[in-house]
Amino acid sequence: MNALVGHNNPPGAIELAEPTIEALSQFLKDFPVIANEEEAREAKPHLDRMAAALKAIDDERKAKVGPLNEQVTAINAEYHRWHNASSKSGVWDKLLIELRSRLTVFARKLEAERQAAAEAARAAAVEAERKTREAEEREREAAATTAAGVCDVDIAAASREANQAFRDFGKANRAFQLAERERRVRIGGCFGKVSTLRNKEILTVTDWKAAISEMTDDGELPAVISDAILTAARAYRKAFDQLPAGIHVETERTL
Repeated sequence: MNALVGHNNPPGAIELAEPTIEALSQFLKDFPVIANEEEAREAKPHLDRMAAALKAIDDERKAKVGPLNEQVTAINAEYHRWHNASSKSGVWDKLLIELRSRLTVFARKLEAERQAAAEAARAAAVEAERKTREAEEREREAAATTAAGVCDVDIAAASREANQAFRDFGKANRAFQLAERERRVRIGGCFGKVSTLRNKEILTVTDWKAAISEMTDDGELPAVISDAILTAARAYRKAFDQLPAGIHVETERTL
């Protein structure tokens, strides 16, 4: 208690509990095992005093944080009415959700149109490339025929046709490249980042038995799955006054 000398504040619950804690620590050192009824009776005051000390500590904590928690609750209620980042949306969150939904519908439609346009441009570029190769082949054949002494072959016309086919292919390929770059819908404006469609992962359970079996290690459930099942089992018992099948319960006698 010497730590209290020099200030006028009354000792708090933690300071008041220190002698009780020291006495209990010493008792636990002196009696590693409680072997008889006399030692049990000697342990009982330590049990009662320690329980009372911890209750006093918790009561003091609640008395201090209670008003603060009430203020936090009131502040949260005031702001969460309009905006709540949790699953329960505020009034103004719903307006944003509706706007985002409408923009998403528009962006998906535009994206589908652009993807169709890109596919059409790709097909046109492929066809133009095919025609270019065919025209180039005819040009080579005309040149070879002329070189062989055949005079009625219009090599100039074959060359013009090949050149035109190549220009058409270049134009079609540039159109395809542009359409490919514009596949992604980007909605800009104002001061925020550009809005784009992005993939959002959504997990659903299609076969819970298979999932649990896959995640089971050597026949032992992961603690997080076991805890979730037990939580659901307690809720089931509360609703139907009995535990579901597959849940074992046992009673442990303890102080």
